[in-house]
Amino acid sequence: MSSILNSDPKTVFDYIFNLTVPGVKLELSRVVQFMKILGNPYQAYKTIHVAGTNGKGSTSAMLAAIMTALGVKTGLFTSPHLIKPNERVRIGKTLIPDDFIIEKVDAWRPHIETLEITFFEVLTALAMVYFKEQKVEYVVLETGLGGRLDATNVVDPILSVITAISMDHENILGETLEKIALEKAGIIKPGKPLILGQNKPAIQRIMRTRCHETRSVIIEVPRHVQIVEVDSHLNGQLVSLKIQDQTISVNLPLLGSHQVENFSNVLVALSQLGFALDSSIIQEGLDAMHWPGRMQRLHENPTILYDVAHNLGGLQRLMDSLREIKLQDTILIAALNARKNISAMVPFLESWSGPVLYTAFKGHSSLDPESLRRFGMSSERIFNNPAEAYAQALRMLAHPGQVICFLGSHYLAESLFDLFSIE
Repeated sequence: MSSILNSDPKTVFDYIFNLTVPGVKLELSRVVQFMKILGNPYQAYKTIHVAGTNGKGSTSAMLAAIMTALGVKTGLFTSPHLIKPNERVRIGKTLIPDDFIIEKVDAWRPHIETLEITFFEVLTALAMVYFKEQKVEYVVLETGLGGRLDATNVVDPILSVITAISMDHENILGETLEKIALEKAGIIKPGKPLILGQNKPAIQRIMRTRCHETRSVIIEVPRHVQIVEVDSHLNGQLVSLKIQDQTISVNLPLLGSHQVENFSNVLVALSQLGFALDSSIIQEGLDAMHWPGRMQRLHENPTILYDVAHNLGGLQRLMDSLREIKLQDTILIAALNARKNISAMVPFLESWSGPVLYTAFKGHSSLDPESLRRFGMSSERIFNNPAEAYAQALRMLAHPGQVICFLGSHYLAESLFDLFSIE
């Protein structure tokens, strides 16, 4: 087998990207085997395992950033990435280096190919080994898809967190909210506490039942956190929350009431882990956090936003957030993934009070213009790429304060960051 050790990063990334298979291979046995070969690296640190449909990434990012500000060496694993895979694995602001990836992938190739390890499983292994070698104390580990059979679920966490659950990946996780919730509940481990974020009563019942079966304590966030005050503006939101007779007041850099819910999840998790809650240290962590693609401001005059909302629940949260800051006439530019529930998302987008345009993004999973026309969209609102859609949106601006918001996919990031010179 030829070596790729001295290859450039692109060659190595192309190799691991090509490990992606048609469909999804959700099962843990080959991951367990692979981890055993690697010495079960996840046993070297304490893991907080985070699942959910929406909010799990933001919850993970905030939690890791605040723990870092508290002086704890903390690893963070999230997915997907926006520009390059290294973004998924970080310690503070330091991303996993290309050289580390090249060295490990080269050494692991026989096992990768014998066991038929997939792209996501390789990234998960890289994260776990990197965190072990860097001697982190804690890792905040976000699931990739579902929970029960996700590659990250080889770990035995000290704490599990489940954020808001809604419909997504129905063809893989199940066609009902209850089936999806059962898959997410698969990260709950015997005797290990669960932090459960704001969810519908049916979800709560499923999680309570699972915790009863596993003799795990369930801590339901809305019962422990009281929202005292929220003042939202385009640069963030001033938030005061009460937890354990203590008021935490911070400027939350992420917009939307759902981010207040995610921040509540973080506070309860920190409390459960035994950390003292101090507003100034929490603010330090939030200020240091880099979490793009969540109502991210790409440009001013006019204001251009980018949000990775890519399912019905995400769209609802984004639109609510825009309404909260009185931006009901925002021009939306949607780039949708063909693998999502388009028949539900398009009517919801069409109900928006402002103009809506559609565009494609780079990659085979983009919903193409012809498919959009079959949903009844006129050709005047459909564009081949984000730059063309943006040019049209600029022509449509009705007043200086009107906002343009790109949404619909992580895969938009590369084109948008190029378009607006974002590094």
